[in-house]
Amino acid sequence: MLALAAGAALAVFAPAAAQEPGVVAATIRLPSAGAAYHGGTHVFLDGRARLTCSSHGGFTSGVEPPAAPGTTAIADYFATFAGELALDPPLARSAVVHPIEGRARMVERLTFAERREGVTVLDAEIVAFDLRGGGMPEGVLVRESPGTVSSGRTTVTTVSRGRYRVESSFDVWLELSLDGGRSWSRAAAPVRMTLAPADADRRATPAD
Repeated sequence: MLALAAGAALAVFAPAAAQEPGVVAATIRLPSAGAAYHGGTHVFLDGRARLTCSSHGGFTSGVEPPAAPGTTAIADYFATFAGELALDPPLARSAVVHPIEGRARMVERLTFAERREGVTVLDAEIVAFDLRGGGMPEGVLVRESPGTVSSGRTTVTTVSRGRYRVESSFDVWLELSLDGGRSWSRAAAPVRMTLAPADADRRATPAD
């Protein structure tokens, strides 16, 4: 048992408040300015190639979300992809890690699903993702897998006048080319990308 000296104060430590999901924005345009998608490691070629996404933010444009049943909006923008590409032999002479920071194009399709109690729910899909350069070796390209659906969900909640909480995530399938696009290898599994403040320290979670 811990004894306290007379007159000693007992310090009570409250647990740290959990960070609320998503981001708070001053506009409903998507994706939210000041935010970034944070992902994890996409594994290719039986683990011999691994692409890690630390963040994908600095969005160049956004769109108003669809607001009625049967409507769709397309968000087509560039953003800065930061992460690394690890290659093991025989893909490289020796194991090497290439830091990456480059502009990638991403296209999201947002479809109105429902609205309830101030929350707009959107079915979402990444229909295009293209990354090249930015520190990757010559001939290396990355794209969203055209034969697989990278689906997700976005919600926009009205917090107060002019303030909105936006939550968004996708289960992303990527493909890697090492020969300038002549052949492609799909990742072993999708990786979840989640919207958070641009400076958030996030680690990827594999898709369920």
